[in-house]
Amino acid sequence: MRLPFLTATLAFAAAGCATSGGFDKLYPGMSSQQVVEAMGNGPSRAQEFPDKSTAWYYGEDRCVLMREDKVVSKATSEDTTSVDTPIVSVRDTSRALCTPEGYASKEKREQEIDTPFGTYKGNIDPSSAVKKVKGMVTGKEAAPEKSEQATTPAP
Repeated sequence: MRLPFLTATLAFAAAGCATSGGFDKLYPGMSSQQVVEAMGNGPSRAQEFPDKSTAWYYGEDRCVLMREDKVVSKATSEDTTSVDTPIVSVRDTSRALCTPEGYASKEKREQEIDTPFGTYKGNIDPSSAVKKVKGMVTGKEAAPEKSEQATTPAP
C-alpha cells in the first residue's frame, strides 16, 4: 500500500523539479528562443512596457524581463512564514515581479492563514492584526480607525 503512494509522491516531486529546473538555467543575455527551450514552453502571460521591455510570466511565481530579445533579469515569488504553530500558521508571499528600472510598480503580496477551521487567503495588514491581538490579550482594544468611527453609531 505504501509503495504506490511513495511512487506517486516521487513522481510529483520530480515533475515540480523539472518545471523549476528550466527556470534555474536562465541567465541574462539568453535569447527568447533559448528561454522557451529551457522552460519547455512560452510564458503564460506577458506585459509590455513603453521602453520596449517585456515581462514574461510563468504562472504567478516566476517571471523573466526581456529587452531586445535578450533576458535582462528574472524573479521568483518569495514565501515567508511569520507564524508557524500547531494551531495556526501564517504565510506571506511576495509575488514575482519583473519591471524595468525607473518604472513604478506595486508589489503584489498575499497572505494565507491556515487554521483548524480552514484556510483563509487575502491581504492582511500585519500591523493591524498585531494591534488587535495585543488589545484582546491585554483587554485594551485599540481605538477604531476614523473610517470605522464615522460608521459606528454612538450608544
